[in-house]
Amino acid sequence: MPRIFPGSGVFPGWFLVVAAHLLLMIIFGAAYSFGAFFTHLQQAFGAGSFSVASIFSATAFLYYAVGIVSGTIADRISTRLVVAAGIVSLSAGFFGASFMTGSLIGFLIVFCSLVGLGVGLVYVPTVTAVQRWFIRNRAAASGLALAGTGLGTFVGPVTAGALLTILPFETTLRIFAAVILVLGLVAALRIHGAPEALGLQPDGDPPPANPTTAGREITGRNARSVTAGLSLAQAAQTARFHWYFAAILFGSIGLFLALVHINPYAQALGLTDSRANLLIGLIGIGNIGGRLFLGRLGDRIGPLRLLVLLTFSLALLNGLWLAAGGFAVLAVFAIAFGAANGGCIALYPAVAAGWFGTRHLGAILGTLYLAVGIAAIAGGSLAGLLFDLTRSYAASILSSGACALLSVACMTLADRRQPVMTDMSHRLAE
Repeated sequence: MPRIFPGSGVFPGWFLVVAAHLLLMIIFGAAYSFGAFFTHLQQAFGAGSFSVASIFSATAFLYYAVGIVSGTIADRISTRLVVAAGIVSLSAGFFGASFMTGSLIGFLIVFCSLVGLGVGLVYVPTVTAVQRWFIRNRAAASGLALAGTGLGTFVGPVTAGALLTILPFETTLRIFAAVILVLGLVAALRIHGAPEALGLQPDGDPPPANPTTAGREITGRNARSVTAGLSLAQAAQTARFHWYFAAILFGSIGLFLALVHINPYAQALGLTDSRANLLIGLIGIGNIGGRLFLGRLGDRIGPLRLLVLLTFSLALLNGLWLAAGGFAVLAVFAIAFGAANGGCIALYPAVAAGWFGTRHLGAILGTLYLAVGIAAIAGGSLAGLLFDLTRSYAASILSSGACALLSVACMTLADRRQPVMTDMSHRLAE
């Protein structure tokens, strides 16, 4: 099997990155379009901020919880089949929810279960596949693929907002369902779980001349060799794993708070619905830039070092949000906040792959991303509850900044815990 597709001159891993980009754009464009539906659902069901925000929070928690299972399954069987099943479920969730307009509980059950399952089946297996196809260019490939999330964050809410100006939200949900199904299945066909499935090596390298180097990765600025990776059970026994879980949890809270609540926050300031939806889109634009450019920077200065810097910047940016009194400042916040978050999300799997290896990365990432699901509840539902109680987002925004600082502290502690992969190399080789 040749290193490149005949006549293309391009390592096939980059085609997989494009497919992953499209898949992540689809699933998160669908998921994060929820902010555009927020006030429409409030009016349709006569519900408060907490009740409607809980739909998103429960959905987000479920798709990150499903990642534990989907990552493990994709490690063992066809990644392509798992991803395709997720696309079908996601489409069915939007289509089914469009008929549940008479009951908030019915809408919550259908939307949460099918959309949550769908995103969960696509996300972790797709991200894991990208990590396995690259070593030297891992952060850059990760950033390019995960930029799809940022593009989806822009396209999803803006498209939904435009459709909602001329169509009922039920019809908009059905249009989303059709687009998800067609584009998602086309992209799923390009996903392969590892380069070895096509007889290739990561980064398009030739097979190793020395058999004893097989199953190893060259990572970091000093190109040090490490074992192929820990199992989930082995990784979970390390203090580093738990500190990193906490870091992802605290670092993700602010993103969900902004995605769910920046629309109603802006409308409370007197901004129009279209401008409020645009702010969600601007977070997505920032995400794209952060993932595209900051991922490449991570390959140069080290993904962990850059991740710490970006997370610290999130704390400062929450202060900018708190001081914002109009569209201009909110727009600057949205773009900068989206860029910093986009960089963080692109670097999370790269740091995990460097610390724990890629042999069982699907299961490890799936478990780590459960932290993001917990963060969705804190950033979505609890922020809505605080607003219902205080009629202000000040407490929630300040808490988001504090959580970013806690994330920096947890990453610092995780970095001090040396990996145990070298100690287990003999066991892994068996």
